[in-house]
Amino acid sequence: MEEFGFFETVAEHLPEDFTIIYEIARIIEDLSNPVGQMLAPILELQEPNDSDTLPELHIIPNVQDAKEYEADLIKSVTDVRHIYPHQFLLPETVFLQRLAERSLWMPRAKTPKNFRYQTESEKFAPDDRKQKVYVIFDTSSSMQHNFRIHLAKAIAYLFLRTNQKELGTVFFRTFDLTVGELLTARDLPGFDELISHLMHIKAVGNGTVLQKAIQTAIDDISHESQLSSAQILVITDGVAMIDYDKLKEQMADSIVLNTVKIGHAKMHVDAKVIEDQIYHSNSDDAVRLKQLVSQRKDVELQMSTASGSSRVSTLQSQLGLVQKQIDTLTERIGAHLELHLGSEIQKLSKVYVEIDDIAPEVMFALPEQQVRELEILAEKLLEALKEDHQVEDVKRAAVLYDHLMLLMEYNHIDASRFAQAAKDLETVMDHILNDAASSAQDLSISDMERMQLRNMLSLQSFANKLSLAKLIQLLLLKLRRWWRGRRQIKLFKNITGKRITFRSPHK
Repeated sequence: MEEFGFFETVAEHLPEDFTIIYEIARIIEDLSNPVGQMLAPILELQEPNDSDTLPELHIIPNVQDAKEYEADLIKSVTDVRHIYPHQFLLPETVFLQRLAERSLWMPRAKTPKNFRYQTESEKFAPDDRKQKVYVIFDTSSSMQHNFRIHLAKAIAYLFLRTNQKELGTVFFRTFDLTVGELLTARDLPGFDELISHLMHIKAVGNGTVLQKAIQTAIDDISHESQLSSAQILVITDGVAMIDYDKLKEQMADSIVLNTVKIGHAKMHVDAKVIEDQIYHSNSDDAVRLKQLVSQRKDVELQMSTASGSSRVSTLQSQLGLVQKQIDTLTERIGAHLELHLGSEIQKLSKVYVEIDDIAPEVMFALPEQQVRELEILAEKLLEALKEDHQVEDVKRAAVLYDHLMLLMEYNHIDASRFAQAAKDLETVMDHILNDAASSAQDLSISDMERMQLRNMLSLQSFANKLSLAKLIQLLLLKLRRWWRGRRQIKLFKNITGKRITFRSPHK
């Protein structure tokens, strides 16, 4: 939770099955796992061009020349109009001598250079000369299936965290039926806040406006001077038509687009899809089909005004021929779309990865080392809670308890071991919250921590188990009682000058 920034920036209830993201991230980071191997290229920051083969001045495209200047001596008499103005105040003989010697100074434009790494910080420390990243995140309702939204969050999180040292400003938008609000991270607090926002996203939209989302990103990049060199990362599970030629031309060599497609959804090609494709396409078949449709309308118009059976018969024969050509071309375009529709994003991407949905039995099939680490973590938290009742430890214990309950739902092999650790955590936390003799004075808490505790509630409850909602409610109730008691004791001491001492119930 601390690594994900939730102890400091959590703003609302955690999404359902939130801790699944941790398990998926574990799988993705494991390069011995097939899924991790497939996603490895996506998690690496891609530069627009190969810096080893291109001139230095092309490291940051879209930055015009002559934006930086350096002082230089004039090279000819014609340069005198560009010299620094104060030199005109020189005595005439001195000025003419320096002019003849070409020793007058003038500003000369030079090609700007990109120093990609300004800082050695291991954390997110952006500057305008680093690589910029634009993440486009699919929030359509289909992302709710098979833990796709959790997989997408894990991919986006690991990509940002892995490359945070090399990242400049980070830009982020969601998309479904519409394109979401633009979010930016320009400093470390903004970066953590963006991560927190990413983890709270829910898939609720209908539709996938992929073309509009990519177009919006390109437009943002073209109007943002800080995005002169940028990478777009698309994470989606859908298939949508995009105008490859238009987007490729706008991206040029300055923008890299990478795509992760989750699942193997295919687009159903019906008459409406074919009609839309023909309308927007400039291919030879589409142009010819438009001409035939126009020709058919012309023949039908002539038939409506024709007189004489011979003329009508001729037009009917011509109409039948045109319609046969239309049907043939439509069938051919439909077959092409069936085969290639949705592949435009693959051609547009420098790196394109299509991965299967992750099955729970694979996700939660933990190795013995991982199970033991969870047991050790539970043991350490139990020791910390028994010795010193700190709010941060209660938070950690609550989250670990929630995660163990989730693991038991899917991992039946190790369920008994998880159940024992969860039961121990529940027992100790229940003792802390309900035992009047416990050291409540250790649980000092600020208003911000109160908000965080409320917002860390899990809305799920498990049979015969203490829910996190109840757990935190009890904690807050105990803290309120302790605070009221402390105020009363302080008031009594101020009035009487005496202190109240508590006798141990065991004496």
